[in-house]
Amino acid sequence: MLYIQESTRIEAPIEVAWAWLSDLERLMRVNDFHVAMRFETDQRRGKGTRVFIDHSFFGSAPEPRVARVTHWEEGAGIGWVETAIKDPKSNFPHSSQYRLKPLPDGATLLTDELRGSLNLRYLGKVADRLMQDVFVSRVVRRECAYLKAHIEAFAAGWKAGRAAA
Repeated sequence: MLYIQESTRIEAPIEVAWAWLSDLERLMRVNDFHVAMRFETDQRRGKGTRVFIDHSFFGSAPEPRVARVTHWEEGAGIGWVETAIKDPKSNFPHSSQYRLKPLPDGATLLTDELRGSLNLRYLGKVADRLMQDVFVSRVVRRECAYLKAHIEAFAAGWKAGRAAA
């Protein structure tokens, strides 16, 4: 099992960070490997929301996957489990968790967490550790940087809009 957690300070109030983060279509597209997505039903928010994702590793043919929101704490956090549709234990089933915590001076701490496993019969723990150290940790750090930049840009627009009103 691999586990990665990264945190970053976002220069935006938690309410604004939540407004950006709670848009699941936008949040799920932060992952570089999610090339397309569609909701299973009209439900777009909250625990139980299901999303079909076309997942592509470095330009490979898209693999259909399903994500199910397992955690939704209004204003504070979102989490989901993502698995292959045909064989849920294959092709790196994993969970993603995003949490927000208010900081002084109107900033927010964003924590991005990923857990998963390649589920390889041989070398399972070694393969997971190698994947974590060489690859997945970089992906999560890149996600944090992306989220920081986009939420702060969103916050700047939000602030300008409120000032103009």
